[in-house]
Amino acid sequence: MLKIAMGDLKHKTAGVHSSFMPLGISYIASYLLTNVPNPDNIKLRFYVDANAILEDIKLWKPDMIALSNYCWNTELSNLIFNYAKKINPNIFCVSGGPEFPDEEERKNYLLDRKKIDFYIYQEGEIAFTELIKKIIAGAKLLDLKNSTQKGIMSIGTAGNLIIGEPIPRIMDMDQIPSPYLNGIMDRWFDGHYAPSILTNKGCPFTCTFCKASNSWYSSMAKFSIERIKKELNYIAQKMQPYPNTVLIIYDTNFGVFSRDEEIARHISNLRDKFGWPNAFIATTSKNNYERILRISSILQNRMLITGSLQSTNLETLKVIKRQNISLEKYLAFGCKIRKLGMPFISELIVPLPKETKSSFFEGIKIFLDAGVDQIVPYTTMMLKGTPLASKESRKKYKMKTKYRLIPRQFGAYAGQKCFETEEVCIGTDTMPFEEYLECRGFGLISALLFHYQFDVIRRHLKELDINAYDYLIPLWEMVKSGNTKISEIYNEYIQETKNELWDSKKELCEYFSKPENYEKLLSGELGDNLIRKYKTKIIIEKSAKIFELAYDVIVKVGATKITEEIKSSLNSAKQWVIAGRDINAVTRGKPTNVNITLNHDVSAWYKNTEPLTSFAKLTHYEIFYDKKKIDEIIQNGKNLYDSNDLFFVMGKILTENAASLNSFWAEYRKSPT
Repeated sequence: MLKIAMGDLKHKTAGVHSSFMPLGISYIASYLLTNVPNPDNIKLRFYVDANAILEDIKLWKPDMIALSNYCWNTELSNLIFNYAKKINPNIFCVSGGPEFPDEEERKNYLLDRKKIDFYIYQEGEIAFTELIKKIIAGAKLLDLKNSTQKGIMSIGTAGNLIIGEPIPRIMDMDQIPSPYLNGIMDRWFDGHYAPSILTNKGCPFTCTFCKASNSWYSSMAKFSIERIKKELNYIAQKMQPYPNTVLIIYDTNFGVFSRDEEIARHISNLRDKFGWPNAFIATTSKNNYERILRISSILQNRMLITGSLQSTNLETLKVIKRQNISLEKYLAFGCKIRKLGMPFISELIVPLPKETKSSFFEGIKIFLDAGVDQIVPYTTMMLKGTPLASKESRKKYKMKTKYRLIPRQFGAYAGQKCFETEEVCIGTDTMPFEEYLECRGFGLISALLFHYQFDVIRRHLKELDINAYDYLIPLWEMVKSGNTKISEIYNEYIQETKNELWDSKKELCEYFSKPENYEKLLSGELGDNLIRKYKTKIIIEKSAKIFELAYDVIVKVGATKITEEIKSSLNSAKQWVIAGRDINAVTRGKPTNVNITLNHDVSAWYKNTEPLTSFAKLTHYEIFYDKKKIDEIIQNGKNLYDSNDLFFVMGKILTENAASLNSFWAEYRKSPT
């Protein structure tokens, strides 16, 4: 009997970063059990919890440890390998995943991780299965390490890098049996994990900042539509008790194929039948926007649309080998989304080569003119093995890099502290660090004010014909000046943006290993995603103040357009939204039911398309919150993210499950005068 412990490990010391079921290792396990002789002679156990696998290494005594290698668990996996080798020097240690450098650095990478015997450097199904076949046939560990294994790299006894020839990709994805339909995934259907599906593998784009840009991965391999539907049927039945749990679609470009509309229709039918799924996370295609609109409509506008350009600077796009659709088409797409009332999200990465502060802000303006609902600004990650992270790119564009803790990815295991880090670019020859901070600061304000929570503000801007960019710039300037109720939080954000950066991994780990600093990680004071943390902090702690500021700036920017009649209507809307979107009260578990009297029927306006002034009418409202539904969503979040930290859980909900946000808003019932 060959005992194999397979893991897609996640830190959960301060809440779970990703609550999704371990689909990748389950594919590999499914393929293995179908393609080895006498699969009954193999015993598999699966892990996402590090402490569970550490315990089983001692008690169950597996013959092999096989762990995924992503940027958020690479140090944790290495710690497990080191521990396993101490317990049993002859245990087989296998790793694989995208956190792997380019050719020049691979040898040193594996030499630094000496307990990894075999690294699967491309897809894992075939390479892992062939390795297992040899082990079952009696091959010895050192013999295998000192000879070539297809799809695998190893360090030989002499310290040399041994590279097995690459294995062709699996293009007919149905060759990989479904881990849902064969029952491998059953253990994860307990309300603490969210299901995920993959309909295809590959990416036709060549963006140099992305691991998927590898030419080896450019061809698109598909699962059959019949297989996908069967999986979705199975998942939906299992998820009936958890209607608020999201479904993630792992495709790099969902919507790229016409059949994705059929998949969306099937998902919609399942929702009608089983009450799940009600929210989706998907990375939508970089083109095919008309199809994406149709898919979003089929899914009842519960899928957030990402129209990410990453940059609008032509010089930058040329360097990163990215081809965006024309700005004319992008603007037209935004107009269609606005008319349909669909949420539209876009991403920018800063700083990229050739990007300047002015070109970054121009990109923000383009997004806002296109009607983007939420702009997500990311700091440039220097992902291992990508062209952007190469020595040539670093030198050519004078890329200044630092290290920071990956948000909440740390823990203590077997008496050792473990920290996951990422290398990020915080300056180039065209954007110095101080300008990067400016871009980050504006990114927070744009991400905040164009969050779904503030959709009423966007309604006002559209109605008053105020350009969104012309509105955000003075609002940002006011916040920067220190003269607003949220300026203190903004300044904390800028300071922590500076403080989270380190010159080396070693310095970072030494600092956070000190007991007093480790406690700050445990409390969430340090080590969180900063945009999420401070956006959540403002929405929760300054709920009324941020709305007051938002309305003050509308009056200031639109001074020449705003009559006394309009000003009165805006005041009604401000009172209406402050009373009905009190996230601060909701998170305390004590949402307040109130009665208010306004000079305008704001609720009727919110559901209509006429100007707010058309609804001038003395209106009395009873405002009440559905506390039961709110409690259910929060508890679901606590289960998914394995945390009782309400601030963290609400941050994840606000970021990842915006479709549920209106459940935190009050209901308005008109009462007689």
